[in-house]
Amino acid sequence: MVALFLFSACSTASLSVDTGRHHGRDTDTADSADTGDTADSGDTGDTGPIIDTGPVEYDCAALPEPTIREMEGPRGYHDVAFDDLGNLLGTDGRSLLASTYDGKTSAFVPGLIPEGIDRLPSGDFVATNLGQGTLELISPDGSHSTLATGLTSGYQITVGPDGDVYVGNVYRSRRPEITKVNAATGELTTWLQLPRGSTPRMVQFNLDSTVAYIATIGSGTVYKVAVGPDLMPTGEPEVFATGIGSWHDGLAMDACGNLYVAEYSTAGLYKVTPDGTVSTVYSGRTTKYGHGLEWGSGIGGWRKDAVYLPQPYDNSTVREVVLGVAAASTVRTWTPAP
Repeated sequence: MVALFLFSACSTASLSVDTGRHHGRDTDTADSADTGDTADSGDTGDTGPIIDTGPVEYDCAALPEPTIREMEGPRGYHDVAFDDLGNLLGTDGRSLLASTYDGKTSAFVPGLIPEGIDRLPSGDFVATNLGQGTLELISPDGSHSTLATGLTSGYQITVGPDGDVYVGNVYRSRRPEITKVNAATGELTTWLQLPRGSTPRMVQFNLDSTVAYIATIGSGTVYKVAVGPDLMPTGEPEVFATGIGSWHDGLAMDACGNLYVAEYSTAGLYKVTPDGTVSTVYSGRTTKYGHGLEWGSGIGGWRKDAVYLPQPYDNSTVREVVLGVAAASTVRTWTPAP
């Protein structure tokens, strides 16, 4: 069955919170913030056929007000990604897990605790191993190997339109940088450094891959920089948006060119329009803050018009935020150099 989402404008701001629980096995951790709630461990559950829900219909001039759902069962610590089988991949602080939408979890890569994770065009995954300073290459069957080393403090990662990997928060010199990793060879290249006082945390490319946006820690500023056909910066970074807390932990873009920034100090999610206007989607208590930001796959119940945020201080739970618009990746173009 193909499901299309059609939304109309809302004249007043509202945020709907659904705290309905999803049945499934709870992989409880020892986090002191855990309320002790677990789901039915005897429920085998059934997510139904693993099919793609099809395209999302949206009107960039009339996006709906977001709604949020606190999920129980799925686990994510500092980032998440999606596979083709209807699973969210995230860690509970012990292993990389595969979680279904209804909360069933299983070990995907035992013992691996990635900080950032993203998917390559090949279907493989890349993940930063903060403790080792490595970038791990993970196949869909869970086997993995080291793709690159020397990524000290490497944190969030983005697979760019070119299929290479952009790793933020890396210290390869005295100044933090975003490092570009060749996905085929593991070769490292300094991609960007920012003015002192701002650490480049993660990057998103705009809809035609001519501008990159950089989230930060230290200043609450999102920068932008023009990039060439090889996606390397062609000028100096400049301020795009300010006043977004002080510690950015997630960055995503929708098909209308809006950015979404997950921020620690305010436990907030912020929207930044293409002209740099900042608005608050929500903010709240620190235990509910999102660390990482990933669009749903449209498979197995995960919504294509929603982003998913792992919450490390809330027992590694996951929050669903329905935005009513598709991901930038569904419309993004890139014209490489001849």
